[in-house]
Amino acid sequence: MELKLWYDKPAEKWTEALPLGNGRIGAMVHGGAGQEKVCFNEDTLWAGYPKDKNEPGRYVYYRKARELVRKHCYKEAQQLLEENFTGEFTQSYMPMGNMYLKMNHGKGTGYRRELDLRTGVHRVTYRADGQEYTRTTFLSYPAQVFVMRLQAARGGLSFALRFDSQLKYTVSGREGSLEIRGLCPSHADPNYLGTAEPVTYSEQKEETGIRYFSLIRVVAADGTVEGGDGEIRVSGAAEATVYLGVRSNFAGVDACPELAGKPYEEPCRQDVEAAVEKGFAALLEEHERDFASCFDRTSLYLGEDENAGIPAFDRLRNFRDTMDDRWLPVYLFQFGRYLTISASRPGTRAMNLQGIWNDSTLPPWSSNYTININTEMNYWPVFSCNLAEMNRPLVELIQGISEKGKGTAERYYQAPGFVSHHNTDLWCSANPVGGKGKGCGCWAYWPMSAGWLCEHLYTQYEYTLDRDFLEETAYPIMKEAALFYLAVLEEEDGYLVFGPSTSPENSFLWEGEWVAVSRTGAMTMSIIRELFENCRKAGEILGIGDAFQEDIREALGKLEPLRIGADGRLLEWSEELEEAEPGHRHLSHLYGLFPSNLITPEKTPELAEACRKSLLARGFEGTGWSLGWKVNLWARLGEGNQALRLIKRQLWLAEENQSGTYPNFFGSHPPFQIDGNFGVTSGIAEMLLQSREGRIYLLPALPDEWSEGSVSGLCARGGIEADISWKEGKPDKVSLRFSRDVTVELHCGEETVRIEGKAGSSWSR
Repeated sequence: MELKLWYDKPAEKWTEALPLGNGRIGAMVHGGAGQEKVCFNEDTLWAGYPKDKNEPGRYVYYRKARELVRKHCYKEAQQLLEENFTGEFTQSYMPMGNMYLKMNHGKGTGYRRELDLRTGVHRVTYRADGQEYTRTTFLSYPAQVFVMRLQAARGGLSFALRFDSQLKYTVSGREGSLEIRGLCPSHADPNYLGTAEPVTYSEQKEETGIRYFSLIRVVAADGTVEGGDGEIRVSGAAEATVYLGVRSNFAGVDACPELAGKPYEEPCRQDVEAAVEKGFAALLEEHERDFASCFDRTSLYLGEDENAGIPAFDRLRNFRDTMDDRWLPVYLFQFGRYLTISASRPGTRAMNLQGIWNDSTLPPWSSNYTININTEMNYWPVFSCNLAEMNRPLVELIQGISEKGKGTAERYYQAPGFVSHHNTDLWCSANPVGGKGKGCGCWAYWPMSAGWLCEHLYTQYEYTLDRDFLEETAYPIMKEAALFYLAVLEEEDGYLVFGPSTSPENSFLWEGEWVAVSRTGAMTMSIIRELFENCRKAGEILGIGDAFQEDIREALGKLEPLRIGADGRLLEWSEELEEAEPGHRHLSHLYGLFPSNLITPEKTPELAEACRKSLLARGFEGTGWSLGWKVNLWARLGEGNQALRLIKRQLWLAEENQSGTYPNFFGSHPPFQIDGNFGVTSGIAEMLLQSREGRIYLLPALPDEWSEGSVSGLCARGGIEADISWKEGKPDKVSLRFSRDVTVELHCGEETVRIEGKAGSSWSR
C-alpha cells in the first residue's frame, strides 16, 4: 500500500509545505510551479555560545522555600523562588535560510505534489507551455546533502536560483555555484518576552555565535549554467540538478565556536563534490534504500484506503465534518515514524520543539528543548515503533545535561549528582529559567526533568537488553540523578518527600490566588520512585551491591505514596487543592500510568481507576501534544474507543488558533509543535501492543471501528518484534521474533501463553 501525502496545489503557508530531513539538515518544500521555495535548517544552528548560567549560592533560597511550604506558605514560597531562584532563559534554534527557484515558463496546470513517506522523496509535476515539468527532491543521510532534480520533457528548462537568510550572511558565486556564509546570533530572547532587541550579535570573539557554510551547486545535462549578482541562472536545459550542503563550526557544548570551532567549509565542499561525482541516479537509489530500510520495519493496515484519490488537504477538511476516514490514523501513525527517521539519526542533535524545522529567529517557545514533557514525547515511539537507533541523539543530549547539571545541583540545592529543570538548549543548560518574572514559578521551578530523562535510558535497556549500554552509559547517569534526589528528600509525617514541588505549568487556588508551588506532588514522587526502582533493578542486573544500592532500597520503603481524593480522582498535589484550571493541558499526575508502568490495571487497579476518573475530568479537548498524551493514557487503561476519539480530535484540520493537524500533517499546539505527532504515533502503538514486566499484551486497546486489520514490526520489551493480524476485534495470527534469550507471558485476550524465546528464533500461532 502506497503511503503518499499528495496535494493538487502548492503550499501557500509554511505549515502547508512538506518536510524533508536527514537528521541534521531539514528542508520545507513549498512546491510552487512558478516559484519554488525551500526553507532550510541545520541542527546545530542555535543562538548563543558556551556559558555557565548557574548562579552561585541559590541553595539558600531553596532552603527558605522548603521551610515555607512546610508551613503551607505556598504563595510566599513561590514568590521567593521566582525572585531569587530563576534566571537566564535558554537560547533559540535558528533558521538557516531560504532557497528560491524562479521558473521561466507560463502558468502551470495539472499540478500535483506528493511526499512518499516510505522513501522520503518529494515530487512536483505540472504542465506549462505544452510540456511536462517534474521536480524530484530528497535529503540524503548517506551523502549528507540536499538534492533536487528539475526536468522538462522536451527541454527548454530555464530558471534562476537565489538564497537569503534572516541571519547575518553573505552570498558569493563562482562557476555555477553559490557560497553562503552565515552567523548565528550571540543571544536570542524568547519571543514571548517582547524585548526591543531580542536578537543580538556580540563583537567579542568569546561571545561570537555559531558560523555555517553552505555550498549550492547546479549541474545541467545540457543548456547553459551561469552566475552573477548572487544567483545561478539555467537556460535551455532538459535536466538540471541542484546540490546543497551545509556544515557549521559547532564543536561541542563547551567549545567556543569562534575560538575552538571545528573546520566546516572544507567538509561541506567535500560533501557536495562527492555528491556531484556520484550523480543524481545513484544518490536517489542510495537514499531510497537507506530511508525505506528504516520505514519498512513497521506497517499498519486497516483495510483498503478508499479515499486515496483525494488530496490530503481535502481529506482533512472532509474528516472534520464527517469523522469518517479510517486511513487518516494510519497516515498520522506513519507520518510520526517518517518524522523520526527524518529528524533524529545517529550523529545528529536531538529533536527540539519543532524537530529540525523552523522558519523564524523568534520561534515559538524558542524552539528549544522543553523537558517537562515535550522533548520526552518526541522519543516515545522510537522503541515500540522499531526505530531504536534514532534514540541515540537523545542519549547524547542527556549526557550533556548530566554534566552541566552537576553545577546546578551544587549551586541551587547544595546537593551531589545532577539536576535539570524544564528547559534546555544546544548548550545543555540545566538552570531554572524564568528571568525572575512574576508567575514563572509554575513552569520555571521544576527540578524533575533529570529523573524523567533517565526513564528513557532505562527504557532503551528494557527494549534492547543491551547490558553494555546499561553498564557504561545508562546506570552511571541514573545513579547521578538518584544521588541528587536522595540528598534532597526529607522525612515528613513518616514519609520521604521532595519539596517545594510543582506539577508542570498547572496551578491550584490558594487564598483566592493561582499558586503552583506546594509541599510535593504526584509527578514529583512518581518520577523519584521510578528512578529508584530502575536503579535498583539495574544494580541487580549488573551485580552491584554497594552502599548506594542500600540507600536506594531503604528510601523506596519510605517514599510518600500516591493518594486518591474524595471524588475518586488521583491527587495531583499531596493534599486536596482546588484546581485553577480543571481542564489543564498537562496530565502530570498521571505519569505513573504513562509513560511509567508504576500504575497498571492489573497490578494497581484502584490507582488505575483513579487515573480513569482524572482523565474523564480533564476532558477530550487540549493542545496537540496533550491530545497525544491522552491517547497513550487511555490505551494503558485498555479503552480503545476513548483513545480513538482523541485521535480523531487530533486529526481536526487546524485553522487560525486551533489545536489539531495542519494541512501538511504537522501537529498544532497551536502554533506548530512536533511533539503531538510523536505522541499520537506512540499512542497508536500502545493501542495495538503493550509490554511490561515480562508480559506482552496483544490488542489491549483496540477500538470497535478497527475490527479488522494487521500490524507488523512493533517492538516489545525484551528485544522482541511482533506481527499481529486480527478479525472481528480478536487476534487471528501472531508472530514473535526474538533477538535475545528471554521468557515472556503472551496475553492474547483471556488466553495466556508462556514462551521461552531464544535469540534468532521465532514463534507463531
